[in-house]
Amino acid sequence: MVDLARAVLAVLTRAPSTGGKSRLFQTLGVPPDARLLRALLLDTLDGTAVPGLRRAIAVTPGSACDEVRAIAGGIDALPQADGDLGARMQAAMDTLFGQGADAVALIGSDLPHIAPGTIADAFDALAHDRDALVLGPAADGGYYLIGARRPPGVFAGMEWGSAHVLARTVQTASAAGFRVHQLPPLADVDTADDLRAAIRTGRARRCAEWMDPRRVFGYTGA
Repeated sequence: MVDLARAVLAVLTRAPSTGGKSRLFQTLGVPPDARLLRALLLDTLDGTAVPGLRRAIAVTPGSACDEVRAIAGGIDALPQADGDLGARMQAAMDTLFGQGADAVALIGSDLPHIAPGTIADAFDALAHDRDALVLGPAADGGYYLIGARRPPGVFAGMEWGSAHVLARTVQTASAAGFRVHQLPPLADVDTADDLRAAIRTGRARRCAEWMDPRRVFGYTGA
């Protein structure tokens, strides 16, 4: 069984002051705004608050760890490694397992509508199967969560952003002896429509405060 006190959920994020999510801001039709990036991160953290579960934030650039730690109310922050997304995810897992974690799951900071039950289900699957690889399928063919009880070795050589990331990860993991467990699908927030859908769940409270309600719900009246 996995002891939640020795399990870790790591949220990978870019420091809000350094930009990011360019496609989201383009589709919103507004300049990049660090306030929305902070809202995305904080709403995501709210949705991952499982009692007893340790959380960490993996930050790029690494020099911004203090900034993100202050935004997140003191949640542990560690610098992301250099390299592509796969290299950074592999390094984050290696670091956390090296610190003694029994199980590690990674997500991004653009899931303001995620629910704690989803995170709990991921670690429950890991608790019952030492050889599990837990994946949360994303709408774009990738995944929003990956979790394991040892470094899975499924990140190298991946064509990140393609529609085949999930399928290739399942194939690679199965060949390496993992049993793949899939969570319910969830779309991360990459566009204005994604943000509106997340807000409609009622869980993206800070994002809703940032967003003009007329843009969220398509209201055009006086």
